[in-house]
Amino acid sequence: MPVGQPDAFGPPPGGQPMAPKRSKIGWLRFAIPVLVVLIGGGLFLFNYFTGTGSAQAGDCLSVTEFSRKADDPKKIDCGAPEANVKIGARVAGDESCPEGDYDTISMTGRMSYKLCLIINVKQGDCLKGFKSDTAGYQKVSCTDPAKDAELVKIANAADKASCEGTEATLVATYSTPPTTLCLKTAE
Repeated sequence: MPVGQPDAFGPPPGGQPMAPKRSKIGWLRFAIPVLVVLIGGGLFLFNYFTGTGSAQAGDCLSVTEFSRKADDPKKIDCGAPEANVKIGARVAGDESCPEGDYDTISMTGRMSYKLCLIINVKQGDCLKGFKSDTAGYQKVSCTDPAKDAELVKIANAADKASCEGTEATLVATYSTPPTTLCLKTAE
């Protein structure tokens, strides 16, 4: 071997060992799992607060369809036009709703529960999709030819007699909270 030349396994010229080269993308081994956890946690929290995970009695939801293939309901301000149902009660997955004409949505997963739903309307509101077994209720103008129900009276008691003397052709009662909806349905 010529003088001054390092051997294949010896120190480089000048007698100083070289530091091992670090990979410029080695930090990604740590950053990617951290990002995955942060994004997953963020999505969980977003769904928890905008979905039904944190929903309680009195909260309103936007439900586009009452079926298994439907999108998850979204928690929404009760005054929004899309807020078509209000939670009357939240019960464990195998429990029954309180006595009444509630629509229900069952949520399964880590925490199974059932939401007992009341139509979110005020006197004078008109609805489309009321007669459908699966469509979510939509508030429409009372002049809309697609309307199939109009709310003629709301009573703060679960008593069908509350609708006597009105044009109601259908009565929906709910025990929790005590409510009676008097509806005039289209023929």
